[in-house]
Amino acid sequence: MFRRHWSGLPKDPVFPADLKGLGYFVNAQDEVRSIADPHFYFKFFLNRHPRINFRQRFRFDQALERLVHERLEKQGLQKVALPLGSAPQDRHVPVFVSPDLMSRARVVVIFGEPSQDLGVLAGRVLSGPGGIDKGSMVSVVQALQAQASSGTDSSPPGVVLANTGQLYWWPEGKRGLTVTSSANIPLPSMVHLGRQHVPALNSIPQNEDPASHVNYVFREVIGGLAKQDAIISLVAIGGSCELVTKFLDNEVNWAAWGDRLSSMLLLGHVYPDDGLKTPAFKEFLTKRTRAYVTSNLPLDTALAPPTGNAHQGIPNLGCPCYSSSEPLYDEVILIRALESALRYAEDAATTSGFENPPVEIVVTDEPEEREFTDEDWAKVPEDQKPWVSSTSFV
Repeated sequence: MFRRHWSGLPKDPVFPADLKGLGYFVNAQDEVRSIADPHFYFKFFLNRHPRINFRQRFRFDQALERLVHERLEKQGLQKVALPLGSAPQDRHVPVFVSPDLMSRARVVVIFGEPSQDLGVLAGRVLSGPGGIDKGSMVSVVQALQAQASSGTDSSPPGVVLANTGQLYWWPEGKRGLTVTSSANIPLPSMVHLGRQHVPALNSIPQNEDPASHVNYVFREVIGGLAKQDAIISLVAIGGSCELVTKFLDNEVNWAAWGDRLSSMLLLGHVYPDDGLKTPAFKEFLTKRTRAYVTSNLPLDTALAPPTGNAHQGIPNLGCPCYSSSEPLYDEVILIRALESALRYAEDAATTSGFENPPVEIVVTDEPEEREFTDEDWAKVPEDQKPWVSSTSFV
């Protein structure tokens, strides 16, 4: 009989915590490239064993996150732990805010994808073609700093970067992680399946899930750190679109916040307004909200009015819908539509009595399909016809 000791299990992979140690650097184009061969970006598949690949990715993402946070702080933002007043060793989730939020006439609040780290827009851009600033909130903050707060105040708006993703508390690391990252924290061995979620250890008070975090940001961050008469521009990305609309579709919440909202951008919004029950909020969606969705049509192409557009497969979202020119990924929508989306938010804030302009949809009839005939084949030039040969086997 054989008995295997715990000490005989394969050790969990360990990787350096910085880009240089992992074999990467940031080039002059602000892109992360391999030190061994600068023509290559990040290489995920190091080994056949997926645990090794995911452990490397865990460290790589943390190294990029530190770079992003350093750049956001250089843009003047300050990291704040929630719940407010939390000590570093307490269970908390970080957000970024403008330090002088109380003096800003307008505040732009951005709720990112619940699957992303704080400050990250799209990992595929952050670690690949496009670079660090473009793939993160750094580019967004830079664009906002060039805007006006209102028609009478040319100073830039304050910024709040919420964090709907990093709500899993990692006790050993003393930090919050996304659900994906929490599966890749160090384990006793490479073959352990993972850790059980224990609310008393891994949940963050008053921010246990993305919906709770949205509620806390409105109630305590905006309500406590911004001045009471500041107008608010909301931006929600991907899964956060549903979280924010559900929060506002509540009579108590809308009574508290409705009069302060200047506009709302829903990036990647796919939820019909059938279940909404607050009439004033539905009117706000129609008049002062815009959605950008994935589409291969040119940027700002009108796709649907608030009632939807069956021709484009867009349901009744309750707000006008436009193309982002991004055909595939919700996380890339703000990168593609950054200038147009933020211009909309600024126009809503600086224009008295702003309302969405009428949406004009141009529907083009698709040509009818017909059978390809011998006559059609005869019209095809010989040099464009495929070469066909046949072989017989005896």
